[in-house]
Amino acid sequence: MRTLQVILNTILSKNIFEYLLVDRALRVTSASYGIEKYLGSMPQEGDDVLDYLPELVGSEEEVKTIFLKKFCLYSLESVYKNDYYVNITVEYCDENTAIILLHNITANTLSKQKVLQYSNESTLLYSTLQKVVDNQNALLFVTNSEKIEFANKKFMHYFGAETIEQVRKKELNLYQNLDKKLKNYDELFELTNDKEEHIRIGSDTFIVQATLIESIYKLFTLTKVTTLSNEAMRDSLTGAYRKSYFNSKFEMMVAESTMCVLVVMDLDDFKQVNDHYGHQVGDRVLQEFARLIEKNIRKGDMFVRWGGEEFLLVLQHTSLADAKVKVERIRQKIASYVFPEVGHLTASFGMVALQDEEDADSIFFRADKALYQAKATGKNCIVVKED
Repeated sequence: MRTLQVILNTILSKNIFEYLLVDRALRVTSASYGIEKYLGSMPQEGDDVLDYLPELVGSEEEVKTIFLKKFCLYSLESVYKNDYYVNITVEYCDENTAIILLHNITANTLSKQKVLQYSNESTLLYSTLQKVVDNQNALLFVTNSEKIEFANKKFMHYFGAETIEQVRKKELNLYQNLDKKLKNYDELFELTNDKEEHIRIGSDTFIVQATLIESIYKLFTLTKVTTLSNEAMRDSLTGAYRKSYFNSKFEMMVAESTMCVLVVMDLDDFKQVNDHYGHQVGDRVLQEFARLIEKNIRKGDMFVRWGGEEFLLVLQHTSLADAKVKVERIRQKIASYVFPEVGHLTASFGMVALQDEEDADSIFFRADKALYQAKATGKNCIVVKED
């Protein structure tokens, strides 16, 4: 018997199997060293095995039959013991001894549970999402990394599809419609999560927003720009256009080679206003500054808050020379204006005209360079870059 125990300890006790040996009275005669992790304590010789495996209570007669029939066994599957899942098998050892094997199946069981849980959650997810998205006015679709999994009726109607299968066959790959080089919908999610981006589909422009709804699923909302409210397009503080809205419009101008001049401007030494008077006064200064600009531009010109005290102005169908005359008038208006609470302030300007076959990054770079030069040469001036 001692030899049997040594062999069993060597072969079975590898964090996979542990065992108990019991006699005909179901008293413990021996046990493997690792059995304690399943039972909570180490059985001693002579202990009633039912105290450690109450799962066998009520099946004593079936277990005792094993001593009479060599090829008979009794088993219990997926028993939860002390934070582990085990299969319990009682088998014939000799006419006076039965061996109870505990097989660790924790990893396998948890994997199966996750698969089942995922299946159930996915079914519920599909049902719930379909109801929600079909009642939205925006175009909604749900993706994994590579493809569209769900879409609402408005989305399918827009793309001329009646079912999600027809949408998939079209291989829309909407992440390729941005000016950024994106490889899949995960990258589109990273770009649009918690912020707005614009996407062009044919002749339409949409604001795209993203929300994570499950570890592999992302919900995207497409809202047509032409249906946006004024509040959605405008900066809440200054009333200038939002950066996100401007991006799509300016991309269209560049793509269509629209004759235009880009002006980058900001208030000189604005940080000192915030530091000396506080941010609330600084906000009121920005509002007054924006009002001065709006009063001195045409309806078709586009005034944009780029961030902080930096603003953009796009003058369409205007030569660089004519644009400089207009911007100089604006510069003088600002310099002569007395801002409530802070007095006189000035602004600096960088100006460039859109060139043939130029992209948006290039014209922004040139305009920023011009503004930097204006700041470096004393501020309160205009620098025009023609190359």
